[in-house]
Amino acid sequence: MIPATHPMARAVPPRFVEDIYTPDEIELLFGIVRNDGPWRLIAAQHFNTAEEYLAVAGAKNRDTDVKLELSDLLTPTFRGYLGDQGVPFIEKAQDLYYNTRLLDMIKTIHGGKFAFPTNYTFNVRAPAHSYDAGHLDGTSFRGMTMQNTPLWLIGIMAKSGLFEHWEFKTGQVIAYFYNSDVDGGFTFWPDGPDRAPQRFAAPFHNSGLLMNAERIFHRGEASGPVSKRSIPGLQLNSVVSGDGADEWVIRNDGQEIARYHNDDMRLLFHYSAYVFDDLADVKRYLDHTDNLTRDRVFEMFIDDLDARGVSYTRPSDPMNDEEFKAVLARTYAMAPSSYPEEAPLDVPGKSSQV
Repeated sequence: MIPATHPMARAVPPRFVEDIYTPDEIELLFGIVRNDGPWRLIAAQHFNTAEEYLAVAGAKNRDTDVKLELSDLLTPTFRGYLGDQGVPFIEKAQDLYYNTRLLDMIKTIHGGKFAFPTNYTFNVRAPAHSYDAGHLDGTSFRGMTMQNTPLWLIGIMAKSGLFEHWEFKTGQVIAYFYNSDVDGGFTFWPDGPDRAPQRFAAPFHNSGLLMNAERIFHRGEASGPVSKRSIPGLQLNSVVSGDGADEWVIRNDGQEIARYHNDDMRLLFHYSAYVFDDLADVKRYLDHTDNLTRDRVFEMFIDDLDARGVSYTRPSDPMNDEEFKAVLARTYAMAPSSYPEEAPLDVPGKSSQV
């Protein structure tokens, strides 16, 4: 069980929300996603190896004797960015990035006085298995965020519970669009990964979650027709783009490998913000007076491994030592162990679900 002192033990439960965007905002967002691509795979943007992926979203009791490659874990889930760290990346979405309605919603999670827009992304997903056993979004720590730290390390830091002092208060508004009831729901573990899950079932239209996704394990379930969920030609350089008003195409180096209708696709828009209690809290962030460094993080990990009596070889380059990465991943492993009957976990290499 998660200790009562662990930051995840005090997470605010998600709240289902509807009518997140206005019709004009939806038209703008879908125009960007459909016309401004192509968009790269999420896995290609964040992971170099299967171990890095599994450190973030691996199953709790997976068979460690089965060696997986990152290509075994690929699903046709693509991502683009509308803005990050206070900077809108697409001029026509600037007003949406500074959306006071979304910021005010997020402030209610923590009761904070100030909020600062950070990561604003969208996912485009064709019919897909879900090898994600449940994950935390990239937790933000003062001095170490997804802008300067690999996601595998961010994930292990969050699971360890060692770095709460530096953790930002964050919140997300996640809007889903999936015009189908063929799976495609959202599973989450509001009481911790060792407790029973809950889920919101599809279809979705402009509805989703107000939550702190950096403290609550969650996963997008498998979606789309089962017969279309595997794409033999999918690889790390695969990209997706809209084709006309009704279709989407996945290509490798310009060559089409799969095509889908709108009704098969599952899209989400993920708006995130930092929340600050007061101006002193804001100043600590702006002035960088209490930031983590990588050296300090690994010193704290090593001190904790020693206190736990964990056997390991002290690394000279912990960021690139695969054996040490595996030790950290095993020591702080934390993942859900049960899933809704309607949304079991897919197993790489198997066509059936378990």
